[in-house]
Amino acid sequence: MTLHEYIRDPAPEPSLSASVAHLLLTRSARHAWLAHPRLNPAWAPEATEQTDLGTLAHALLLEQDDSRLVVVEADDWRTKAARLARDEARAAGKLPLLAHKLDAVRAMLDVARDMIGVSELAETFATGRVEQTLLWQEGPVWCRCRPDVVSQDGRVVVDYKTTSGSAEPDAWARTQLLALGYDVQAAFGLRAVTGDADFVFVVQETEPPYAVSFVGLSPAFKAFAEAKRAHAVTLWRHCRERDEWPGYPSRTCWVEPPGYALTQWDERRLVTAPEGEVEEL
Repeated sequence: MTLHEYIRDPAPEPSLSASVAHLLLTRSARHAWLAHPRLNPAWAPEATEQTDLGTLAHALLLEQDDSRLVVVEADDWRTKAARLARDEARAAGKLPLLAHKLDAVRAMLDVARDMIGVSELAETFATGRVEQTLLWQEGPVWCRCRPDVVSQDGRVVVDYKTTSGSAEPDAWARTQLLALGYDVQAAFGLRAVTGDADFVFVVQETEPPYAVSFVGLSPAFKAFAEAKRAHAVTLWRHCRERDEWPGYPSRTCWVEPPGYALTQWDERRLVTAPEGEVEEL
């Protein structure tokens, strides 16, 4: 099954994916409905230069397929001709890339291949099942995911991520793992395979030196992610059964100052207060 077909949801009924589950958990059911290709009649796939790059890197690294690549001879996307070529490529399910960035993409993928080749995942990448669509039911709820690589024995699930930020493991986990719902994505992948599998992200920076890191989820993190995923399934079932997709609550939500803000303020107050005039909290 192609990525184009997967994104449009091939399940017998509208199914829950990790990206929709993330919206359901962090925003609202209305946001999840809006992002679903089978529920929102006006749905259209979003494409940006960054998503194009990520999808292209996947195709070249995992599937070794450059048939979707469309090289556009332009300095940038500001001209009408360049934008037209870009939009036509996307409409045809292909991936536009500015010609002067082609060498950089190849260099980036060379680094990725070298790092994977000397990593614990070398065998998984060499023999694993790549880009397979997985569908399953939990009660009446259809779920779907598309892991990048699953090892032959089903004990390792791998996802390749590109980032314009830092791929340093702690920094990436702190800034992107939770914020972008990658933990929920991991839970979907682990749920779809049999046995007690491990989930590892291969994270690569899109700027030189194209550094690569390998970020795995600990047992505690996997349990946390699975609890979130299971809750999303419950919410999805509730909304589907009633065909109700509420937004944010209509009541006033009284927010509390977060602990880190209180700590920062207390430190700042102590540093800047005139000598002898520090009031008690």
